[in-house]
Amino acid sequence: MFMNFKPKLLCATAAVAFATIGSFAAQAQSTTMSLPPEEGALMFALTAGSDTALYAFYETTDFAAVFAGNQAKLTALLQALETAGAHGLPVQDTLISDLRVAISEAGTPASNAALEILAAQAYLDFATDLTSGVLNPNDISNLINFDTVRPAPEMLLARAANSNGSGALYDSLEPQDISYNALQEELAQLEALVEAGGWGPKISTGRALRPGQSSDRVLAMRERLNALGYEGTEGDSPRYGEALVVAVKAFQADQTLTADGIVGPQTLTALNSDPSFQMQQVIVNLERRRWLNYDLGARHILVNQANFTGYVMDYGLPTLVTRVVVGKTNAKYQTPEFIDRMTHMVVNPSWNVPQSIASQEYLPQLQRDPSVLTRQNITMRVRGSGERVDARLIDMSQYTQNNFPFVLQQRPGSRNALGRVKFMFPNKYNIYLHDTPSRSLFNRDSRAFSHGCVRVQRPLDLAYTLLAPQVADPEGTFAAARATGRETTINLVAPVPIYLTYQTVFLNENGEIAYRVDVYGRDTLVFDALAENGVTLPEIAS
Repeated sequence: MFMNFKPKLLCATAAVAFATIGSFAAQAQSTTMSLPPEEGALMFALTAGSDTALYAFYETTDFAAVFAGNQAKLTALLQALETAGAHGLPVQDTLISDLRVAISEAGTPASNAALEILAAQAYLDFATDLTSGVLNPNDISNLINFDTVRPAPEMLLARAANSNGSGALYDSLEPQDISYNALQEELAQLEALVEAGGWGPKISTGRALRPGQSSDRVLAMRERLNALGYEGTEGDSPRYGEALVVAVKAFQADQTLTADGIVGPQTLTALNSDPSFQMQQVIVNLERRRWLNYDLGARHILVNQANFTGYVMDYGLPTLVTRVVVGKTNAKYQTPEFIDRMTHMVVNPSWNVPQSIASQEYLPQLQRDPSVLTRQNITMRVRGSGERVDARLIDMSQYTQNNFPFVLQQRPGSRNALGRVKFMFPNKYNIYLHDTPSRSLFNRDSRAFSHGCVRVQRPLDLAYTLLAPQVADPEGTFAAARATGRETTINLVAPVPIYLTYQTVFLNENGEIAYRVDVYGRDTLVFDALAENGVTLPEIAS
């Protein structure tokens, strides 16, 4: 259950306003006030309520209405609420109905005050959702850790007060980048596909389809790939020919599947997905984009775990793109999502083996072959005293994962698990970016193999890029530190923000919408939370 999400109190607010407003006019008549009747009624209504933020704002404007009496602003608000689904936000039909009733009944100071409070609270909730998301990310999973930047209610109301009553206000509140707009357009196209019945009949289950085979299942595959926009899929041949193989490989690559042209269980599942599933993914990623709707920094590092790719971004453009390997898919080793600042790099790093890896992975190896540490240039010390010991002289069979009393450290060298350099942004998860001697994994389409840290395919280029603003010869500076053979720290003069994100639908470097497999299962977690807050999906037309 998701019990800590931002509650929707709009109907309750309206009920309080309408229940108490009847007495406000009588009180206003018997109270000596310097405010005109309209402003006085609003002051009384706000005083009776419990929303201190609303009262604080209106007090600064002498309780002048923002919405009541301004038909253009009320119309724009209603239109924004009615089209919330275009952003993947909940459409609140009851609230919209209440607003329409309040507008029709407005005309007296008391009814205008009730309308103002209802409209202002509706606007604040919608504007907050639109700018920074419906959800509190930290409530979804302990592996999702973003502190969203919620705009102050007073600031949002001031923008509404200063607006001209057009929809431009709401356009300005949403994330101002092309990726958000592209996701919106994709959502609209998918919704149209859902209404039209999707991508055609699904491919029946069976043995893996291989190039050169003929089957009626190929006809269904051809139809779905054609509907998805892949070239070379036209025609009515049941043969799995060369052009169709090319299309399947392109589809597999787009889905981060092994692009071998063999339609096995994973590829079949991906091909048989319907537009509503993609809609769910797009809605989730619109929400993720709202979580980061603020200035990320002129220079920053972004890691998209779902795409297994890291980027150095300078003024909104990628100046370095590198493949990465992220944590394994089981929850214990998944790379978390969080934000930090990269402060330094360590050249010729030592690897302090995490205790979980030492006891769960190295201990069984030691029990089979006590010389394994010597071959891997790893020293073993007694935990606490730091005394160095030789594993070959100890009976390792006496130890288990629960009582392993040693700490392991791999010294700098060509076989070091961290490679030639690690990039540090000290955090509670002990996660960092680093080089690796295991280069072959970068050739895989799906690259979830680490214990949580992020392995970088182009570590030296990343080091040079980070050093370029502070030294005249980045490559020479790095090479000099590397040549010492000793662990050497190089501080970054200007720490660089780093965002470890998880985007399964995004705008790629070619300006195209790209989908990735949800290897960590986090899309489902986010969408379930959104659904509890009122987000819905349309049904596929039969």
